[in-house]
Amino acid sequence: MISLIGFLSLVFAIGINFYLLLSRYIFKFKKQRFNFFIRLSSLLTLLSFFSLMYAYVTSDFSNYNVFQNSHSDKPLIYKISGTWGNHEGSMLLWLCILSIFSFFFSFTKNIEDNFQKLTLIIQAFLHILFGLFIVLTSNPFLVNSILVNEGLGLNPILQDPGLAIHPPVLYAGYVGYSIVFSIAIAGLFQNADDEWLYVAKKWSLISWTFLTGGIALGSYWAYYELGWGGWWFWDPVENISLMPWIAGLALVHSLIMVRGEQAIKKWIVFLSILCFSLSVFGTFLVRSGILTSVHSFAADSSRGVFILLIFFIITGFGFLVFLLKEPKKSNSLNLLFINKVSALVINNILMIIATLTILLGTIYPIIIEVLYNKRISVGGPYFNSTVIPIMIPGFLLMSIAPILSWQTSKIKSSKKYALSFIILSIVVLLQSYFLNFNTWGFVGLLLGLWIILASIIAILTSYKIKFTIKFFQIINPHIAHIGVGIAIIGITCSSVFQNELDFNLSEGDEFNVNGKKVLFEKIETTNETNFQALRGKFLFNIESNKINEIKAGKNYYPVSKIITSEAGILHQWNRDIYFILGDQKNNEWFVRVLINPFVSFIWLGVILMVYSGLIAVTRR
Repeated sequence: MISLIGFLSLVFAIGINFYLLLSRYIFKFKKQRFNFFIRLSSLLTLLSFFSLMYAYVTSDFSNYNVFQNSHSDKPLIYKISGTWGNHEGSMLLWLCILSIFSFFFSFTKNIEDNFQKLTLIIQAFLHILFGLFIVLTSNPFLVNSILVNEGLGLNPILQDPGLAIHPPVLYAGYVGYSIVFSIAIAGLFQNADDEWLYVAKKWSLISWTFLTGGIALGSYWAYYELGWGGWWFWDPVENISLMPWIAGLALVHSLIMVRGEQAIKKWIVFLSILCFSLSVFGTFLVRSGILTSVHSFAADSSRGVFILLIFFIITGFGFLVFLLKEPKKSNSLNLLFINKVSALVINNILMIIATLTILLGTIYPIIIEVLYNKRISVGGPYFNSTVIPIMIPGFLLMSIAPILSWQTSKIKSSKKYALSFIILSIVVLLQSYFLNFNTWGFVGLLLGLWIILASIIAILTSYKIKFTIKFFQIINPHIAHIGVGIAIIGITCSSVFQNELDFNLSEGDEFNVNGKKVLFEKIETTNETNFQALRGKFLFNIESNKINEIKAGKNYYPVSKIITSEAGILHQWNRDIYFILGDQKNNEWFVRVLINPFVSFIWLGVILMVYSGLIAVTRR
């Protein structure tokens, strides 16, 4: 019964959006009635999604999707997250979030009524496309033809609190760009005044902030759950989320230029279309199975072809309107040798080049396999040697952009900045030389520290220090840049200066980690709710009064018959001591210990960036 309710709610929501699409030319609804149908459609889509969630929570195995991806022994949180822990449910979540954005946009004030209606009509069109995709190829409400009493269980790798909230946050970023896309297209169609740019700025900030949080959650989950000691692998799925993030960053910075220059409007429209197109293209790559193997595309051709068709419709429509519709004529760009506008333009160009470089590295193996039936891999060395050098000049420009002028080429307090940079360079060079010199380590540390120092100097020289809410709102862009600098330090140190130690140990053995004695005390096995846990217990720094206990091991899930690795991590402010328990051989356990210096700075920097995004959204 609940599956029928969910399916009918979804079908009715699609029907209402189709009705709204016709209203543009036939029914001519007034604003209040139009918004009523938009909100009704959103509520029906939510009802459909929560119907599926209810089926998971109650272990209704008459639903085929629940049978495939859940089990009655699962803890409640994983029954809930199982709703989107599969293809069909995740696409329904995608549609649900799109409806939520439409719902809240229908309450937007201080914009012209026809512009708001046109934006929501474009949203309705997107709802129809993805709704039909779900109904025709990815229906999560199919009913089992036979009676079953138990499910097959959720993928054990997905059974983690971090990954339970990662997809909704990430999708809020992906799908949030749909409303930015719709606003930009509506602005072109109506040749609207510049008010729509300020509306787009708010929604692009919301999307970018969610996407930042979603990527960070996924990265942190990979760090502590997958047991390989790293936080980023340049995996194609990771790249797919990074591309709209970089393009979205360019969009946010372009929208800042609305304060000083109006001629950038067309570039903003281009970026708005690009961000959502990249999100849809990423959905195609992940959901079609083409990333795993080109040949799996044929096994799921209906889904792959359908999403690819949606991508071409959205991208083709968006860029066709972009080419045919000209924004209103406005001021010419004031590009001086070095001013705020020229710095932002150069930064934008660098970010788009970086995005295209990542895109090429991600799809090139697919193209080669299609053409030559030969599988190749493009991994970290390619991306590290191409993307990072492109981004470094952009980060350097970011460090000085806040102190540049909009209309002149003057730099405030230029002597202070030059002297500070020289002193900092000497200090970092000496530190790198006497400790462990590494070219990339020197560049990364200098860049991160310089961004932080330049932001602090800009705050001290440009504002009167007051510990009030308004003061922190004013300096908010500098806080975001400080977050970037802190994250760069964490990325550099944890990547370049990581130290790895391997041991073969028996229970009761002692060993040294960076001068600290560690005891491999014992192996423990326990039976949890839905898995069996094996843990190696380590006592760190046993010669001191403060002994830290670390547990690393494996989980065995009998339903799925899958073993997962569970890392043990001792978090310290300046490093993580990362333990991995391997296999047993000749009564000895293989133990790998990784020392990751300043890795926590990555998450601290991201927190500051997300905080800055939230503050920027709340500002008028």
